[in-house]
Amino acid sequence: MRLTRVGILLLVATAACSQNPSSTGTVTPMGPTVTIGAGALSGAVDSSGVLVFRGIPYAAPPVGDLRWRAPMPVANWSGVRAANRLGKNCVQDQIYGDIDPFAAGISEDCLYLNVWTTDVNASAKKPVMVWIYGGGYNAGFGDEARHYGARLAQKGAVVVTLNYRLGVFGFFAHPALAAESPNASAGNYAILDQVAALKWVRDNIAQFGGDPSRVMIFGESAGGSSVASLITSPLAKGLFHRAILQSGNGIGGMRRKDSVYAEGVAFATRLGAPNVDVGSIARLRAISTDSLMRASRPPDGKGGFTFVFSPRLVRDGWVLPLAVDSAVAQGKANVVPVIVGATGGEGDAAYASARAFARLVTAQRAPAYLYLFTRVGDDSVNQKRGAYHSADITFSFGLPKPVIESAGHTSYDAALADAMSDYWFSFAATGNPNSSKRPQWPVYDASTDAYMELGPHVVAKSALRRAVYDSIDAAGRLRGDVRP
Repeated sequence: MRLTRVGILLLVATAACSQNPSSTGTVTPMGPTVTIGAGALSGAVDSSGVLVFRGIPYAAPPVGDLRWRAPMPVANWSGVRAANRLGKNCVQDQIYGDIDPFAAGISEDCLYLNVWTTDVNASAKKPVMVWIYGGGYNAGFGDEARHYGARLAQKGAVVVTLNYRLGVFGFFAHPALAAESPNASAGNYAILDQVAALKWVRDNIAQFGGDPSRVMIFGESAGGSSVASLITSPLAKGLFHRAILQSGNGIGGMRRKDSVYAEGVAFATRLGAPNVDVGSIARLRAISTDSLMRASRPPDGKGGFTFVFSPRLVRDGWVLPLAVDSAVAQGKANVVPVIVGATGGEGDAAYASARAFARLVTAQRAPAYLYLFTRVGDDSVNQKRGAYHSADITFSFGLPKPVIESAGHTSYDAALADAMSDYWFSFAATGNPNSSKRPQWPVYDASTDAYMELGPHVVAKSALRRAVYDSIDAAGRLRGDVRP
């Protein structure tokens, strides 16, 4: 089915009496019907004329006996399922002021995704951009306003955002869980969720106008590290074809399973399940969602939280057999063209890590493109804090101004958002961010340390603070990191 812009606007006009709120305006529940593997879906049309499908289940609810298991296939449904409202967000507290998960509600039944497109003709074959949110693996959800996919869809992409399990629900690792697993693995359930979502994209995205042979994954912070994990995991082989890692790349961020399992046993013991057996796991699965959440992150007495249980990516031998840097360096990763970078206010270590990842990828003969994001709001508070962690998200989605007022404003915000989203879209389409519209972004080369500055000026540069980053790489090697 192909909808022209005129047809879309007519749908909006004729359905104005039944509008529902969305992140950026209004939507109508009179979008087209799309049939995927599990059944038929009826989407919506947002106020920009983009088709939006929300709350699509990509796996069975991971509740009851499915808590702390790999995601299972979603059950088929009969009739037409409404896809004009969000699914529940994964269980979390509001630990960051800019991530409020409660509008849609929170639940362990949270494995849903959202799709933005302008064309549900299966022959459209548009590049697909799959976003993985950040939030320290403790917070975040797929439909945050700052990664609303309409602008990228208007540029020609099919955009997918997804929820994945967080905190104790996404990362609890225990030897008894490994013993019951057919793969002798525990933990990393969040990464397994992401793999399941990518399999859903492979099998269904053509019905939304997407090309399953041109899938790009991108994410920020924990989302960037998730992208690195998917590059590392054998389970994700062939499910994506380019990747963008924003302020997170997984280098040095993975633990050995023996230490993580020991932490899991200690946590279970505090909950009254000290034995390493199936009975203890059954008792833990019977604990209510709220009780488990309180136990994993109790108040610190000052309105915040202490982290009794902290999410850990674990080298479990199945999902993640190797650390990210080792897997890429040894040629045992799903190496694809990458964009990788950091924001200017995150500190030297963040940019050095991004540069190291670019070097690892180029050593495997895949192109890498390095960037530094330097946009800073004009007000004095922002001028002091600089280009802070997560400041780049709204710009990569092409939103003309930051969603969060505290980010401030500049005269070049809309131009930067348009340029950055052009680069991101071109990369999704071709594996190269360049087009005739924008300044040329040089491929990374260790001899020049070429990078793109994305800020008041969009300009290619080279050899940024090379001596500083070389020294950080040397310190990383002493810790056991692989740094070319």
